[in-house]
Amino acid sequence: MATLADALAGFAPVGAPDGEVRARRERIAEFLRSVEDRVWRGPDSVRERLRRTLGWDDESLHALVEAPMVVHSSTHVSMNAFAPMMTFPWFCLRTGPPGPAVHLRTQVTHNNLSDSRWKPHVWWRYTTTGDVTRSQLFSRGPRFEHQILLAQPVPELPEDLCETDAEAVELARHATNFAYFAMIYRMVLERHAGLHRPAGTVEIPIDLMNTFALAGPARRIWTEAMHGMNLPIRLLGTDNKLSEASETDLAGHILDPHNARTTMICPNYINVGQAYRLGVSITMGAEKMSAYLPEMNQVVAAFLQRIGESCPEPAFLGVSRFDIDRLAPLPALGEQARSSLPLVVAEHGTRLCDLLDRALTEPVGETADVLAIPAPQVTHGRAATPQA
Repeated sequence: MATLADALAGFAPVGAPDGEVRARRERIAEFLRSVEDRVWRGPDSVRERLRRTLGWDDESLHALVEAPMVVHSSTHVSMNAFAPMMTFPWFCLRTGPPGPAVHLRTQVTHNNLSDSRWKPHVWWRYTTTGDVTRSQLFSRGPRFEHQILLAQPVPELPEDLCETDAEAVELARHATNFAYFAMIYRMVLERHAGLHRPAGTVEIPIDLMNTFALAGPARRIWTEAMHGMNLPIRLLGTDNKLSEASETDLAGHILDPHNARTTMICPNYINVGQAYRLGVSITMGAEKMSAYLPEMNQVVAAFLQRIGESCPEPAFLGVSRFDIDRLAPLPALGEQARSSLPLVVAEHGTRLCDLLDRALTEPVGETADVLAIPAPQVTHGRAATPQA
């Protein structure tokens, strides 16, 4: 029976990026560095540390521009991360042939406080005395129900933080809103645990992917294509909730790359398609994405054709289950607690990757249920001058 290592080794890089993809990667790298003030505010003494944490330093961005193999994941931001999505960075490390690949992560920053899978309104953590606790971060009152994380302030946090949380919060507190705060916090924990190679991961949250694509001359072409396909674009209202925008709304909307509240949010399929445009070899997802993948790829193909671009369809790695509690167990948890990334990293720290690596020699299905779909020999759309 095939082992998990066998299944992950079957993926191949698409190879060195062609001129259009390399140019697009270069432009988005330049864009990220130009909008740092949108994501964090702080003294120069922390700027380079924040850049290295998110993969916005020169070395990481250069690696992305030149990478023959890019593994893409798109999880939700939260102070929590549960299995199987918690293990996505580890899969990105272990997927494909030996050698460095770049992990492109496009985290969803417009999920709302009612996100039942990631539960961003609460936080499972260790205290300074080693107790597991569940801290309430935001109200679950009706008026907050669909407010998005991108529009929330950085919350006041308790002071009894364990060592790993204190380190992560110290850097994340420079973020301009809660979505970016949670994004930085999570990356600090993951880097502490060795879940990312140095200069091997670049974070480009979905709101910045959208802003990059729509802030320039491509906006009219993209919005017309989505309107023609009945794919709605959403805007953030004064109630901190997203609502579908009419053509009139979009025509009068001023998109300021430095202001997260002006973000235009494309539909999920188009958001994933934006990562495809950067020449990814593999995209990852959980069981929901595994189910809608064929439909999503059809929509992406039709959209690319409308905007006059071409894009190869990447391979797909679906991870629907990972038994984190067996490989990286925690002491007995209280009735209200769940095995979340902050607890796992605080408990196992730099040993985490070694613990997860034990799954590689096991048959598929023992610890992890995965779906591996190789890249088809198909190019979607037609070649044209890139639009963004």
